[in-house]
Amino acid sequence: MRQLTVCGIAAILSAVGLSAHAANLLVDPGFEDPASLTFDGAPFVGTWEGFNNGGANTTALSGTNPRTGASSLDLFLGDANGFAGAFQEVPAFEGAEVTFTGWHALATGSVAGGTEVRIEFVDAGGVEVGRTGNLAPSLTADGNYESFIQSGIAPAGTAGARAVYAIQSFGAGLTQNVFVDDLSMTVIPEPAAVLLALLGLAPLTRRRS
Repeated sequence: MRQLTVCGIAAILSAVGLSAHAANLLVDPGFEDPASLTFDGAPFVGTWEGFNNGGANTTALSGTNPRTGASSLDLFLGDANGFAGAFQEVPAFEGAEVTFTGWHALATGSVAGGTEVRIEFVDAGGVEVGRTGNLAPSLTADGNYESFIQSGIAPAGTAGARAVYAIQSFGAGLTQNVFVDDLSMTVIPEPAAVLLALLGLAPLTRRRS
């Protein structure tokens, strides 16, 4: 009788870059390493890229209100028509289910309503080929962390997926101070990709008497 071995399944999935269990692909998901937050442009894989439009609008790591560890991402808006945030890119591919999860907290006394959480899909040249809608939760201004989840299917041409967390004051009030911590980005192959990988297991099968 011909059977697939567990080792064979693991080997072929690993060879084609698939996994039976989703792993967090983000580097420094808890914002513990100051060197992981940069403002210098591409490449965006392996580090957080911070952004804001200056003035009283800032993006930084701070120890003011971490959920775990010693620090978190600290986003602040003090000017109207402002924005601040950070993103990180991970490898992805067409048809994959990409999920972005984490925790965020609105500082006591801050104004809610300017949060935007999304996934942007880019091709090998970094050009956007699609994105999810913005998840726009209304956080309670008490400093307590709440969880979020955003997901989407990577469109044709996808080579990377960007986990984007931002706050803005174009359509929301001031001031806003949001803390972000313990993020995760997973990329799960579409069922067809897994099936094709398993069909390639024939050379790794063994015969049992």
